[in-house]
Amino acid sequence: MHAAQLGRLYKDFQDAGTDVVVILGESVEKARSYAEILHLPFPVLADPERTVYHRYGLGKQLFLQRTASLVVDKEGVVRYLKLTTNPMVWLQESARLLNAAQELAGKAAA
Repeated sequence: MHAAQLGRLYKDFQDAGTDVVVILGESVEKARSYAEILHLPFPVLADPERTVYHRYGLGKQLFLQRTASLVVDKEGVVRYLKLTTNPMVWLQESARLLNAAQELAGKAAA
């Protein structure tokens, strides 16, 4: 749901001077299929060894996959990070993520 919602907001992210990337802890084939099924306008990267997942502590919690949203500035500094295991949070999270990107763009323009 979150990736599809990000796809719908993608133009707004671009207008804020940002881009969107989704990283799946799956094979390249599954990442490609995921992007095609959802018709995502941004890259979906594969992390089959879950290197990025481990770096941000995104292991499974009981039966739910812990996930994250990040906003990273041009210098590679994480400016916004949201971790959750609750999939319902992502409906609200897309708007918060866009807001963080827009705020960062506003600071960059100042």
